[in-house]
Amino acid sequence: MRVVLVYRGRYLVRQALELETLASVLARAGHRVSAVYDPDTFGVTDNVFRARALAGRLSSPARLARRVLAARPGAVVLSLLPQTAGFMAETARLIREGARAPIICTGLYPTLSPEAVLERFPGTLVVSGETEAAVPEVLALLEQGLNPQGAPNLWWSENNEIRSTPPAPLADLDALPLPDKDLFAPWVNHSYSYPAMVSRGCPYRCSYCEETCLGRRFGPGFFRRKSVSRVMDELVRARKRYRFSEVIFKDSYLSGDENWLEELMERFRREIGVPFKCFATILGFTDRTAGLLARGGCYCVEFGLQTWNEDLRANVLNRRETNEDALAAFAACARHGLWYDVDHMFHIPGETPEDHQAGALAYRNLARLNRIKPHFLVYLPGAPILKEGLARGDLTPETAAWIAAGADTDFFDQALADPESARMATGYANLYKMLPALPRGLVEKLARPDRAARLARMPQAVVALFQGAIAMRSRDRRFTLYEKSYPRLAARSIRMALEGREPGEDPPAG
Repeated sequence: MRVVLVYRGRYLVRQALELETLASVLARAGHRVSAVYDPDTFGVTDNVFRARALAGRLSSPARLARRVLAARPGAVVLSLLPQTAGFMAETARLIREGARAPIICTGLYPTLSPEAVLERFPGTLVVSGETEAAVPEVLALLEQGLNPQGAPNLWWSENNEIRSTPPAPLADLDALPLPDKDLFAPWVNHSYSYPAMVSRGCPYRCSYCEETCLGRRFGPGFFRRKSVSRVMDELVRARKRYRFSEVIFKDSYLSGDENWLEELMERFRREIGVPFKCFATILGFTDRTAGLLARGGCYCVEFGLQTWNEDLRANVLNRRETNEDALAAFAACARHGLWYDVDHMFHIPGETPEDHQAGALAYRNLARLNRIKPHFLVYLPGAPILKEGLARGDLTPETAAWIAAGADTDFFDQALADPESARMATGYANLYKMLPALPRGLVEKLARPDRAARLARMPQAVVALFQGAIAMRSRDRRFTLYEKSYPRLAARSIRMALEGREPGEDPPAG
């Protein structure tokens, strides 16, 4: 069967990377697999520059549907994020008008809210959960002319009733085929940087995180890691094919199991030998962890701290690290010559401008701090933090219902913030982005709420210049990658639109 995988959104997120594995699973089952990809340039998921009016000129549901129909699909698999649900629902409607191919909805949104997806995507089949066992079974039954409702993880609507099948066992990650890293070509080139996922899930339960929502859905066994041998099998083959100059491990965290990490770092250094970046948790990050990462070739570790207010972190975000734990992890990185990034969240229920000020004063004292990466709280369907937002008045019941139905908002916009909070958050976000390049005394002056709020008017070009200087100091390879790849991505999207072609138009299927 000719299967077309459809995804809209920035590439380096878990759902896109998991599509690469699903593509390999389907190919192994004998299907002809292709992808139709919309990078959502300047749209809601764009993490560099957002201009929705311009994004609408570059892409539309009609254009995306035409590309899918041009591939003559026998089946269409939509990977859905809550942020793109409205766009993709219209795309699905247009695909149904033009082809009889069944549409299977997968991804984060169907896993979190299968009922909402069935309402917004009528006439589709919904896979809520991992796809590797469910989607091939659905396709096999369809090919035989049988009812696909014997497949696991499946939801559908029948006679105005929502029905579902039992969940499939969680996948053995070592038994899955290697991901198809050419799936998103020509939009994605791995010759510079290779993204790897070596685990699924997370053992922690932060109140806002998609991993928490998924963990509640799948149970305590959801967090799994590949064996070191399987990880290296992928990386060695990919190194020969793409000759990449860096790796980024996109897992929730690479730290934790130091014996596993020691084996991985030794083999990575010996068999791959390129720099890499990874994510780590503050809890459990020891001096030995930092040493292992440094010897393996890590050039930067990214930590999620989110706020320096310990009460908010513990009681609103359900994070158990203390400020002392954070300082110890950062100091361990500094001792071993590791740069590190810190994720900082705005619009946490109950936060104040004084929390942002305290954060700036804490950040100014850190050695080897590379970048502070500000982002804004996104309420995911079913996330525990929804209750906190409602209780504190940050959300209304109507807004909560909008979120459950798939909200057109992401980590880099402030759709739910009132104007004053948004102005204050923008000012402090600009300060945080520039902070590692500023003198400590100037940080103290600018951190006052009245002065920080004025920074909201600072041109982003000026902020980018500071970020560039920070990147040059630390030789930040990720910043360099965005400098190289993002302008090409934007130029490609604009050129395709001006030429009257679809963004990334695919040739007709043979």
